[in-house]
Amino acid sequence: MAPQGSAASNNEQMGDRLAAEIEEATGGDIVVGHRLGDGRTGLVYVADQLSLDRKVAVKILLPRHLRDSKAVVRFKREARAMAGCPHPGIVSVFNVGETKSGIPFFVMEYIEGEALDARLRRKTKLTLPEAVRITAALADALSYAHQRGLIHRDVKPANVLIEKRTGRILLTDFGLAKLISGKGGTMTITGQGQIIGTPPYLSPEQAESGTVDSRSDQYSLAAMAYEMISGSRPFPGPDPQDYVRQHAEDTPPCLLRVEPSLPTEVSRVIDRALMKEPGARFASAEAFGEALRSAASSAGLDISGRVAPWRGHELRMVQATAIYAGVSWGLLEATSWIIETFGLPMQLRQPALWIVVAAFPVVLGLTWYVSKSRAAAPQRREAAS
Repeated sequence: MAPQGSAASNNEQMGDRLAAEIEEATGGDIVVGHRLGDGRTGLVYVADQLSLDRKVAVKILLPRHLRDSKAVVRFKREARAMAGCPHPGIVSVFNVGETKSGIPFFVMEYIEGEALDARLRRKTKLTLPEAVRITAALADALSYAHQRGLIHRDVKPANVLIEKRTGRILLTDFGLAKLISGKGGTMTITGQGQIIGTPPYLSPEQAESGTVDSRSDQYSLAAMAYEMISGSRPFPGPDPQDYVRQHAEDTPPCLLRVEPSLPTEVSRVIDRALMKEPGARFASAEAFGEALRSAASSAGLDISGRVAPWRGHELRMVQATAIYAGVSWGLLEATSWIIETFGLPMQLRQPALWIVVAAFPVVLGLTWYVSKSRAAAPQRREAAS
C-alpha cells in the first residue's frame, strides 16, 4: 500500500512541474504561484505577469487528458471562446500557449473575489435587488456571447464570479461552449444520448440530449435566478438522474408560490424563462434581461446600485473582535466583583487579565481560519457533475 500522503505529494510534484513548464513556455514572463482550484480537466493557478506587473490566472490541461482528443479540443475551444468575447461581464483571455510537453494552457484575467455558489452557501438566498442585478448582468454577458455565435451550455453559480473590489459580475468557464450552426441557428449536442451541462441547471432540451440554441442558456440563468431569490432550486433532485428527468418532464413550482413576498411582475418573468418549450421563453437573453429590469422597476425595486463586494472574512473578523471584546470586558468585570465580594487578594486580577488577553488572538485566529476554509472550499462536486 502506498504511504498516506503519497497522492498529495505526487500532485504537488506534478504542480511544480507544470508551473515550471508554463514559466519556460512564456520566457519567464509568467511566474506561477499557488493553485486556485481545479475543474473537469484543468488546473487553475494564480500567477504574476512580470512584463505588465499584474496578477493573472493560468489554466492548464491536466496531463492525463492529453491523449483525450475531445478534452484537448474542448480546452482550446474554451480559450478561443473567452478570447472572442471581450465583454466586462466575461473573464478576459490574454494569451494561449503550449508547454514543451505539448500541454495547452491559457492566461486570463485574475478575479479576486467569490464564486456565486460560495455566496449562496453562506447566505442561502440573496436580496431581491441583488439577485435581479446579478441575473441582468449575466443576461447581458450571455447576450454578447450569443451574438458572436456562442452558447455557453454550463451556466451555473460555480461559473459566476463576484469581484471583491468592485462587485462586478463575470461569467467564466466556456469549456462546454459551442458555436451555433445549422438551420435556424441551432445545433445538436455531439454524441447520441450524451448530456452536456450541470444537472441542477440543465434546460429541458439539454436533459433530453436534443437541439439547443441561446434559449437554453436563458433557461439555466432563470434556474439560477430562481435559486438566488427563493433559496431553493426549481427541482429538488437530489441525484443527477432525478434532475435530468425533472427538467425534461416536470414543471417547476411557480416562483411566487415558493416566495410569496415576491412582486408578481418579477415572478412572471422568471417563470416564463423557465418554460419547457424554448419558443415560450423570451426570444433572447437580452430580452430576458430587459424584461427583468422592467419588472423590477414596475415593482419599485432599486437595482441601480452594484452587487455588494465580498466582505465575508472581513465581516466575520469585525464581528469576532466586537463580540470577544465585549465578552472579555464582562469576564474582567465579573472577576473584579468576585475578588471584591469574597475578599480575595487583588493580585489575582492581573493573572485573570493576562488569561483573557492571551486567549484573544487564539480565538480570533480560529474564527478567521474556519470562515476562510468554508468560503474558499474547492467546488469539486459541482465541477464533477
